[in-house]
Amino acid sequence: MLNFKYKRKTGECKMDIIEFQNKLKEVQTLALNNGKKVKAALVEKFFEGDDITQDKLQKVYDFLEIQGIHVEGAEKSPEASIQEEVMQEAAAEIPLTSEEKEFLEEYLLGFETEEELLKEELLRAFLAGNQECTEKLIRAYQDEIVKAAKKLNREDIFFGDLLQEGNMGLLTALERLSEQENPDEWIVREIESTMKLFIEEQAQQKKEDNILVEKVRDLEKKVKELTEDEDVKYSVEELAAFLDMDLEEMESVLRLTGDDK
Repeated sequence: MLNFKYKRKTGECKMDIIEFQNKLKEVQTLALNNGKKVKAALVEKFFEGDDITQDKLQKVYDFLEIQGIHVEGAEKSPEASIQEEVMQEAAAEIPLTSEEKEFLEEYLLGFETEEELLKEELLRAFLAGNQECTEKLIRAYQDEIVKAAKKLNREDIFFGDLLQEGNMGLLTALERLSEQENPDEWIVREIESTMKLFIEEQAQQKKEDNILVEKVRDLEKKVKELTEDEDVKYSVEELAAFLDMDLEEMESVLRLTGDDK
């Protein structure tokens, strides 16, 4: 049970919350009926007069995007810009830090071999059914994996994670190798594509985390607005109903505040 103070004169606050959520639901419905697309001007029109700032509008755009809705004409958020940079393969590479260089040296020690690994020969043998070539192919493609990781390196992502994703891309590519006309070129593309997808997923996760953090702040603010006079104990279910939030969403937010007991 949660111990929140509840001030009886809160009808206006609750109505503001419900009105905002209803407008958001209307925008979602319109977008879904329009092929999951909506114009930014229409969204702004919906919330006109609600003293909504550009920052709050951006959060609405981010929320809609997470729901799979494209907002046409909306300014790009920093996280969205990250995704565009990944897709456009920004020319400027971010140099490795001293710690990353040290990590890379230790990483490559695990792939040292005295024999010269010729990818073309290994690919022919692998396609002929020699599964023992898999480990040798992993060694042979480490240069390509490291090259792609350096090219896509970002300050907000651990370099080792990019190497791991590159290896996952390589293994996945080997499973479909027989379908490709130019196997070597295709493997290299798959390695890089897997890394790009990982970076995009991290950017999306960061955006969702930011929205959840904002929900925590909003919840704390709303609860504070409801408090002052007498102590009243609420269950999570009661609090979710009062604030017109889904129970699952409420529990997720409360876990971040440490008030989930």
